Amino acid sequence: MTERSVSAITTCDQWVRGRHDATAVERVDGAGVALTLTWQDATPQPWDPGTTCAVRGSAVDRLCRVYRLDRRSVARLTIGDAGGGLDYARLPAEVEIVGAPDDPPTGADFVPRPEPALLDGAGIAIDEDDRLFLADRGRRELVVLDLWSRRLLRRIPIASAAAPQRHPIGLAARGRDVVCVVAEPAGLLSLSAHRGPRALPLPATLQATPARATITASGDAITLWHDSSGHSWLVGGRRTPLPVDGACELVSLGDTVVLAPAAAASDGKASLHRVDVSESGWIRSQPLDAFGYDGRGIVAVAGDRIGYWTAHGLRLAVPGKVTYARSGGWLSYRFDSGQPGNRWGRIFLDACVPEGTSLRVATLSSDDDYETALSEVLPDPADCLPVAATNEQPLPPATITPGTPVPLHQRSDEPSPWWRLPAGSTYAVHEAPVVAAPGRYLWVALALAGNTRSTPSVRAVRIERQSHTLARRLPAVLIGDAAQAEFLERFLGLFDGFLYDLQARSDRRDLLVDPASTPVEALPWLASFVGLLLDDRWAEAARRQLIAEVVTLYRRRGTLGSLQRYLEIYLAGDLAADRSRPGLSPVLIEHYRLRGLGPDLGADPVGSGRSVLGAGLRVGTPSDAARTSAPDSSAHRFTVVIPRPLDAEQQAAVRQVLDTERPAHTAYDLCTVDAGMRLGRGLHLALTSVIGPTGGLRPAYVGAGATDRDLILGGPTTGLAVEGSRLDRGARVG
Repeated sequence: MTERSVSAITTCDQWVRGRHDATAVERVDGAGVALTLTWQDATPQPWDPGTTCAVRGSAVDRLCRVYRLDRRSVARLTIGDAGGGLDYARLPAEVEIVGAPDDPPTGADFVPRPEPALLDGAGIAIDEDDRLFLADRGRRELVVLDLWSRRLLRRIPIASAAAPQRHPIGLAARGRDVVCVVAEPAGLLSLSAHRGPRALPLPATLQATPARATITASGDAITLWHDSSGHSWLVGGRRTPLPVDGACELVSLGDTVVLAPAAAASDGKASLHRVDVSESGWIRSQPLDAFGYDGRGIVAVAGDRIGYWTAHGLRLAVPGKVTYARSGGWLSYRFDSGQPGNRWGRIFLDACVPEGTSLRVATLSSDDDYETALSEVLPDPADCLPVAATNEQPLPPATITPGTPVPLHQRSDEPSPWWRLPAGSTYAVHEAPVVAAPGRYLWVALALAGNTRSTPSVRAVRIERQSHTLARRLPAVLIGDAAQAEFLERFLGLFDGFLYDLQARSDRRDLLVDPASTPVEALPWLASFVGLLLDDRWAEAARRQLIAEVVTLYRRRGTLGSLQRYLEIYLAGDLAADRSRPGLSPVLIEHYRLRGLGPDLGADPVGSGRSVLGAGLRVGTPSDAARTSAPDSSAHRFTVVIPRPLDAEQQAAVRQVLDTERPAHTAYDLCTVDAGMRLGRGLHLALTSVIGPTGGLRPAYVGAGATDRDLILGGPTTGLAVEGSRLDRGARVG
């Protein structure tokens, strides 16, 4: 079978090269883009460019506690974990952690020494180590506090002899990097808890000054600029500044920047604009609804949500209502097959067509080489700044339009061999023939229609450059004239598509015996080739990896390395399914190797004397009555240490591996990180204990939780930073 070459449209730059009529290019799934109908806010609230921005700012630490900065104080609010959302029923009262020196907060559980005593707070940020950065415009300095050790780490002066009036006006943090916006003169500073600050370059072409800053997940520093007339721009890297008049505050949510106005309108309605930051420009996304926003700042909280302040406290923004255009169209640039009089094959679209909407496709082919430039009208709301247009991919003249659109056939799977659409995906593969006369060049037109509440969405377009050859194999008497030949071409295309897909699967049947590419339904069948019975409790990635390595593991069956590799495959696959868990390798310890180093490594014998402090922290050693001789306690015994918490099902899966793959004459003990750590001679670093965060324990709050096995008290303290700490200043001994 001859492989048919395919032309595709998948990227933002490719989508914006076409001619758009009431269509938009939006980001989907956090990475790709899709073509949709253009939209407008259902209840647009214009932002006043001349409004004074009085935002102070908010930040979130690692425990999802929100810190709100007022002029002379910082208040903390704890958010309860309710499935990634905000549980208003469990919100405690705000706790003031920074206040004026002459009026300390009553009942505060955090009183830093020495007292920072803000004179005029202008910005707030928290890095990944829970260091709180405060911009004090009154003292013209930055204050760095450690939230766990309750200490003042640094005071960073912003003013200098050359610029005595220079002061900070905004802060943003991502990881350990912090960006500070300063004024009089304007500038940007980069710093961390122990290093800096250093000046960052500013664009010289913009007649404005920076006011706010944020850092995206890609590490780009995005700044909000204001001029004297009240106009605003979004600036980042070499991208063209984007006008955002009326914006007063911004935060980043991944690679999306969320902009907030000065406050809500008189009726309480407020919209938060969203702008996706692409590599070359900006992509406007649908807004968020922030009813009752009082202008005190917005913040990104857990669950990829935006929190904002109202007169009644913190609230979460929800997707705003938009009104889609009822119909729109898109015309592609020119595709070149390289052969005059070429018959094009099928068209495939990865699209989502909700109920009440429709999507149709039309084509236009020609052998003429049009020298038309790219359309000057870019799609709304995309502004991807495509590369310079050339005559290699022009649009046809406006007087030439594609033919009548044809409906699409929705396939049950991808036309690629053995491919399956992801479970739960709203997108499907749609197919249509190219209804156009033979020609070297081809243009594709899409007709989208909606009901103002929903819109079709197209993520990708693929066109086969060659059609089938079934009609050419028939006797000429059966083909007839041109009209009959065109009908016969389309009629035989139905059978050719089915036969071509079968042939493609037959030619690539080797994919069925590849653990990485075979469909998930065929994994048990493939495992049966080597006598392996798969455990459905294993993640799909782990089952595929086990099939790929099982022959090698069979050769080493019963050895220490084989057991450890089995467990590594299971834990790595489970980690891929649950990104919130840490990925540490298991440790297998043969007891005879530790003779003379201490008592047993496993569970305490029944009846042994021990004391338990907190959640499984054992202090002491077994009693004399429970001690056994060294050969009895170490011969043919081993301990498996899993440096992460496991639930009941995961423990059962691990024990299943150990029971079936270990030598029959051996015995084992299974220890997990949530079983606690023994102090004394039974403690061996990197063997029976692991130092560091596990991610599986959640903090205990006074009045908001019960002390249990899955709770911890306190948090990590500040350590010694090489070249960044001084004895008695930034580091403690003991």
